[in-house]
Amino acid sequence: MAGRGTTNSMAPKAKDDPVRQQLIRALFSDSSSNTGETMLTYIKIYEEEKTSKEMKTFGGSSKKGGSADRNKLLSKPRYICMTVKGNGKVRLHKVKKTSATSYHIGRTWHLDEIKSIENVDAKRWNVIINRPYAWVSDDAEIKNDFLMMLLKVLRSNLKRLPALINIDEPALANQFNLAREAVVTSSTSRNHRVAPVPGNNGAAIANSTGSFVQDFDHRLSIQTERMKRTVPPSSGSLGSGTTPGATATGGASSPRTGSKLMEDNEPLDEVALMNLEELLYDMELANNEDGVALETRLMNELASLETANVYSIIESDDRIKDVMAELDKGIEELDDMDNWLFLYRQELDSMGDDIRQIESQNRGLQVQTSNQASLLRELENLLISITIPDRIIETLKKETLERENGVRKLEDAAAEVQDVLLSKYDEDVAGMSAVRGRMELYNFHCSNFAGRLSDFLRTKCQAQADQYLNDRQRTLAKGYVVMFGYEPIEKYFITYRGLIVWLREMDPRRFADLQMLFVNNMNRLYRKEIKEFFSVLITNHVAKLEKPDDSEFGNVPHLGSLRARGDVLLCDELFGSTYHGGLIARGGTAIRESLSSPSDLTGRIPWRRRSTREIHDPNANGRFNNGTMYESSRRIDVAQEEKLAVDEAFSQALSIMTSLAAREQNYLSDLFTLTKMMSMRMFINDKPPFSMQELETVRKPTLDVKSSKRLAQLMGILFDGLSVELNNFAETGYKNESVQCVGMLISVERTQKEFAESDQAFLITMLTQLRAKLVGMFEKYVEEQFKFIEEARNKTKRKGVLPFMRIFPRFAQRMEALLEGNEDTEARQLITAAYDKLVRVMFESTEAVAKETVDFDDKEQGSHVVNIENMHHFYSELRQRKVTNLENYMKYAKGSYESHLATYVRGVVRRSLLKLLDFFDGVEGLVKAKTSEDVGFHLTYNKQALRKVISQYPASVVRKDLQQLYRKVEKHFSSEEEEGLLQVAWRGIQEEFIRQHERFSRLIRECYPDAGVQMEFSMQELLGIFSEIAKSH
Repeated sequence: MAGRGTTNSMAPKAKDDPVRQQLIRALFSDSSSNTGETMLTYIKIYEEEKTSKEMKTFGGSSKKGGSADRNKLLSKPRYICMTVKGNGKVRLHKVKKTSATSYHIGRTWHLDEIKSIENVDAKRWNVIINRPYAWVSDDAEIKNDFLMMLLKVLRSNLKRLPALINIDEPALANQFNLAREAVVTSSTSRNHRVAPVPGNNGAAIANSTGSFVQDFDHRLSIQTERMKRTVPPSSGSLGSGTTPGATATGGASSPRTGSKLMEDNEPLDEVALMNLEELLYDMELANNEDGVALETRLMNELASLETANVYSIIESDDRIKDVMAELDKGIEELDDMDNWLFLYRQELDSMGDDIRQIESQNRGLQVQTSNQASLLRELENLLISITIPDRIIETLKKETLERENGVRKLEDAAAEVQDVLLSKYDEDVAGMSAVRGRMELYNFHCSNFAGRLSDFLRTKCQAQADQYLNDRQRTLAKGYVVMFGYEPIEKYFITYRGLIVWLREMDPRRFADLQMLFVNNMNRLYRKEIKEFFSVLITNHVAKLEKPDDSEFGNVPHLGSLRARGDVLLCDELFGSTYHGGLIARGGTAIRESLSSPSDLTGRIPWRRRSTREIHDPNANGRFNNGTMYESSRRIDVAQEEKLAVDEAFSQALSIMTSLAAREQNYLSDLFTLTKMMSMRMFINDKPPFSMQELETVRKPTLDVKSSKRLAQLMGILFDGLSVELNNFAETGYKNESVQCVGMLISVERTQKEFAESDQAFLITMLTQLRAKLVGMFEKYVEEQFKFIEEARNKTKRKGVLPFMRIFPRFAQRMEALLEGNEDTEARQLITAAYDKLVRVMFESTEAVAKETVDFDDKEQGSHVVNIENMHHFYSELRQRKVTNLENYMKYAKGSYESHLATYVRGVVRRSLLKLLDFFDGVEGLVKAKTSEDVGFHLTYNKQALRKVISQYPASVVRKDLQQLYRKVEKHFSSEEEEGLLQVAWRGIQEEFIRQHERFSRLIRECYPDAGVQMEFSMQELLGIFSEIAKSH
């Protein structure tokens, strides 16, 4: 219910509604102060206990006959109360009934918190206030009345209404008005009284005497009146003769009010509406009549009243006729005056037209004269601008291109012609026959000069290229590997740079042909020179891999031959030859090679030395005396009989070639002005600087993408053989010595860094491709090492240091020497990854070989010996060479070595003292389970058993066993590469014997104190035996 107990369209009296009175007394009794609240209305609802998503589902599926299902889902009866505070703020409260007469406010919302209102069906409605709520009322009319009143309050207090979904406001308003009329017309039949309508004396609406709707309106008017009394009347308020409700409509709202019930130009408040209804009722006008029709009716009545007033005034005075006669006479005289004025106006207009015509003719003559003078001046200027002196044309025709002075004259003349031909004229001027004729003539002369210039440069370019191709002095020899360069050609053609700029603007086709002509002729020179350079370098100055005789060296040419020969794989072929590998005998005994430091490595390989000597070539001064060569930067630093490592030769060659290519690109850019677009006049006025030294610098990238692509295309044609020669060099070096691919890769990466932030697109692309090729070579090289390790694992003898464990420290040392000073390259990452893969495979192979060993009496001891020797060799060699990048694997090898050594020592000691160890291990176990006094009473470990086991190990027997044990250990650790391990192992055995002797003596004292039994050999005798063995060996 909503403030009433029946389903009638109107509610009972407010004072007869017990729920309303209980709510007021419990929650809203203090309404006199500004902080108190007055309840306007309320409605009883049922709230679902489901989630918001289920509420929407339930609300959307409500149908007729579904009340039983609905009652099952609705379980929370609540009251929604609408109240207004003393400051005019309206709020909604959700109230829960806690007992018969007590209530509790669960939630409170302000009007602006309402986001949307949805009318689901006759009794259901959803409201979103922070979260969705689904409410159901008992009566559809009650719900509609409450919604209508809520909407009226929202419109009065909010500037922006919440979203209204499925709500028909006109229908609700109509129902609301019908309910109001029903209160007035049928209050007697329904046993209800209507509140007295306020009269002219401004009496207030009677308290709580109307229906629910009137009670709501009445409380709004009371609150408005209370607010009105709190502030003085404004200048715009109505007079004292108005009712309180009317006063509220004209007065200013209280500044303390959070949201005004009514502002200027807004609809009237509820009290004013009631006064208007009473007035219409007194005038016998229907209060539900259409507003437009009512306005029309009232306006018609007002017009009729005004018309009647006018006629009554006129009829009541006799002097009106005299006044009307005088007015008619005056009007006739005014008409005569108007006619005379019209005639005068016509005469004046005719005279004005004549005067304007004369003035127009005069102005036309003046404009014509001025235009003719201007046209004459323009024609004279045009003729001057399109006329080129005959001397300029003669210069273009006859001036020589051979001398620098003639070139300067031709540049000036060509600029003059270009200025005329590229001048902008409007369409009319350009269409004049004189202009067209002049332009055709100058274009003809321009085309002839472009042809003459292009033919001249073509002839000179081809002639100089042929001259250098046939120059026999420009030949390379052993000890003299140099790229000569072509500075004379560059200096000669740079003289014509200005004319080439002109040619680009005036004849782009010939300009493109000239580019291709120059690049193709220079390509002939560079292709021959680059090919000869690499041929002489590889043939005479690149060290070849030494392949010693198979009877003395372990270097094996190919893996396949290993299978055919079946030789021992103790070789330096693994991981690449060092040219001075370890010597081995055919029986498999290795002669260890000691490399204490990277300097020792490079010292043993003379050609690895990076030469810093100065070049003193006796023939250098006699080759070219014109200063056209830069030999110091383009010559390989090598003596006549000197050999360079592959990576060193490759590094020097790559440096020379890339610097030369970068220089040539800078020259092409300057010669053809590709990176800076300019006209011939701009070139003459602000000539770009040029110097041969500036060509050696690395330039920043240009923003002109088109020019960059064109430069890259020209460079690709000019040095089309460079990439091929570098790739061939890399392949040759890899075949000669696979490990050198690392050094070549480092050189390429260093060069890439030099040109990373430059405009050398051609070099960047070429170096990227070359690096990818070298990375592939290195990966192939690593895969070959895996295969070699696998073959060595299957073929090698299961004893001593395995070949790959012997060679790997030198391999790692060599890699670190190559990477010295290049830790920030990507090659460092590749080699570190290769380390990880190789070491893992080596450790796995060592473990496998150790498990499969058959060269020892005891297979388990043999497994430990193999691990001890190999892990000790791996750790000690890498630590000696200070290879820090393998620190983790060195720690692992050290731990594995120590673990296997301890296990081996315990094993051989147990073989010598087996019965003693078994007996005392049992005694020690009984001590842990029982007390030491109980051990002597055990059948297996009594005093007799103790004497028996001790008697089996007199000093003579122990001496003999230790001598045999030493010979066995000596046999186990007979490897010359790890000869120091024999002493380490024997010391461990000695310490283990001493420790066990001390343990035996301690257990005898603790468990057999009264037996009077001691070990047959004392500690002094044991130490003496070890001393005798040490002296004898």
